[in-house]
Parts: sequence; C-alpha cells; structure tokens
Amino acid sequence: MTGIRNAAAARLSERLHGFRSLGDNCEFGFVQRYGGVEPSGLLRFSYTPMEDLIRGLRCGFADFGAPGDLRIAVSAGGTYYCHSVAYNIWANTGHPAGSIDPEVLVEREYGRLAHLKRKMLDDLADGSKILVRKLGRDTPDSEFARLAEAVWAHGPSTLLRVTAAGPDWPPEPARRVADRVIAGQVRRFAPTEQAWEVDLEPWIHLIDSAYALAHDQAPTDLGAGAFADALTLPSGLRRHAGRHRTPALSAYTRAVDPADLGTDRAYVFSTWVWIPETFGGERVFAVAGHGRLGWRDADLSRRGCWQRVWAAGRMRPGVDREPVGLGMIGTRQDQFWSFGARFHEGPIPEEGAAPTVRMPPARLPGRRLFGWLRSKLP
Repeated sequence: MTGIRNAAAARLSERLHGFRSLGDNCEFGFVQRYGGVEPSGLLRFSYTPMEDLIRGLRCGFADFGAPGDLRIAVSAGGTYYCHSVAYNIWANTGHPAGSIDPEVLVEREYGRLAHLKRKMLDDLADGSKILVRKLGRDTPDSEFARLAEAVWAHGPSTLLRVTAAGPDWPPEPARRVADRVIAGQVRRFAPTEQAWEVDLEPWIHLIDSAYALAHDQAPTDLGAGAFADALTLPSGLRRHAGRHRTPALSAYTRAVDPADLGTDRAYVFSTWVWIPETFGGERVFAVAGHGRLGWRDADLSRRGCWQRVWAAGRMRPGVDREPVGLGMIGTRQDQFWSFGARFHEGPIPEEGAAPTVRMPPARLPGRRLFGWLRSKLP
C-alpha cells in the first residue's frame, strides 16, 4: 500500500504550500504543519506585532538580522526564542532550553534569517504567495489598509484577512473584498501562548477556498468519498467499555505497519461516537499514529447524540507498529458507542451526515445486547 496518494489530499497539500504567514503568532505555521506541509517562511513561527510588521515591510526589514539585532531568550514554555530588537519579532527556534549553546544558536539564526529574509522579499516582489494575517474583531480597517499598502510597495501579492467567527462559525467560502484582498473566517483562533491548539477543519476549508478563489479554480470536494481508504476498518456499530477499576486509559486501537503507508504525509482516523447519559469517564479521543497533527475529542457535555471524533498523525519511520483507533480515560463502569470508522490520507476527515443508527436502551442484559449488536453489524 506504500505510495498511497489521493487527489483531495494531494490538492490540499499543494494549496497549503501557496500561502505564507505575516506573523501575529505561530498558529498558521501549525496549520501548515498539521496539513502535512513544511514550507519555509521568515515569519512562519513568529510573534509579530502589527505596527512593527508594517514598519519592517516599509523598509524591507533592513535591520532585521543586522549585527547585534538578535537575542536568544527562553519562553515560559521552556523553548529558545530569537528576538529581533529592531522589529520586536519573536521567532520560535524549535530548540528546548538547554538543548544547544545559546551562542551557537544565535549564530545559526543570523544565517537562517538572512536567507529567509531574501526569500520573503523575492516572494513579495513576484506576488506568487497568498499572505495570511489574522485580525482581532477590534482591529480597524485602516490598520489592515496600511498593512496592504506596505505589502504592495514590494509587488502584487494577494492578502488573506482572517477573523474569528465564534462557535457558530458557518463553513462559508472565502470571499474577495478588493482587487488583491480575500477575507474569510475560522471558528476560533488558537490561544496566544498555545498556538499549537489549532481548530484545523475551519482553517483547511478557508485555505482551500481562498486558494481556489485567487487562482480561479474549484474548491476541493471534501464530501463523502473524497479520501480513499488507506486501511479498511470495521465500520459497524461497536460498544466500548472501560477495563480498569480506577480511572485509566483503555485503548480500542489497531496496530498498523508504517511501511505499508508511508511516513511523509498525514493520515486521519475518524469515527462517530455516542456518549450515554450515564457516562462518567474523563475523555474519549482518537489516535492516528505518532502524536496528533489535528484532532477533535468527544465533547462530553453532549450526551445521547452522535458526534464525530478524529485525529490526524504521521507514521514514524523505523517503527514496527503504530496505533489507530480510539481511547478512553475512565473506569470499567464507563462505556460508549462508535460507528463509521475510517482511516485515510489527508489532514482532516471528509464531511458527512451523522449516522441514523438507532441506539439500544441504556442498559441491556448481556445476551440481549449481543443479539441486538449482531442484528446491526454488516
């Protein structure tokens, strides 16, 4: 099965490569990472205040990375950040504090940032990338207009203006609001200090539709059947019960061989779950290989209805087996149901309607439950 590639996943990866971050914080950098791509970018993992960004653009970041400009500092989370004194830009180096000599690191940063600055100015000149900037609800239009003016002084780039819609976010496509300005919304932004806590699905929808609009193409079809199965899983109704007397992890996973899939792309496990009113566990979640690139855990405040949980991850090279499936933190008194399991390549699950499967009563004797399940399984 090595070399699986489906059209929807490939198209989303290609489109994610067509964007560059204009800072604010690291969130859009994580959006691209969780989407399975790692493009370089001067401001991809940087905290960049708007006024300093505009000032830097106006002078081509002339003093960014000049001798004496860079300082290494440790963040509250224990990571080395590289600070540009001239522009108040804080870039995440990706190095945990103590993992490298700060003097060695700062010298590397001077070389890295010099390369990325030249590349950014080239991108601005040819206008080949869509530039992403998040804006708070209170940001005045005049501030974004000044940003656009500073960008267009270098070349004809298109800007994507992103705002947060709130919990009632509608999956609407991006819209063109000016000749070289596209606007769109996501449900929420990641917390400033936890930029990795990305709500990925709205971001992927926005990026796909913005790219399609900018390049006069059709949006990617993310409906049922958009992604081919990477592995066939039992998709019928299943009951999951805890296995421990005290709250602990119970795993309902299948071990897969990374060599059969490939380690250079994202894969998604998704399923619908039904949390009974009597559930007392702490968490129900999905897993797809090593770590999680994107995810949605079960909302335990929603009981007696179907909700989708999913996780995306990568397969690690040199590992014999990776887990794919569900997990629960709870006791043997806790149980829940799942239906419609899928495992496919891509950054997010495909869209689809909730199951119409009728659920059993909250409590059924063992033999009756077994017979009811057999009647429902394919």
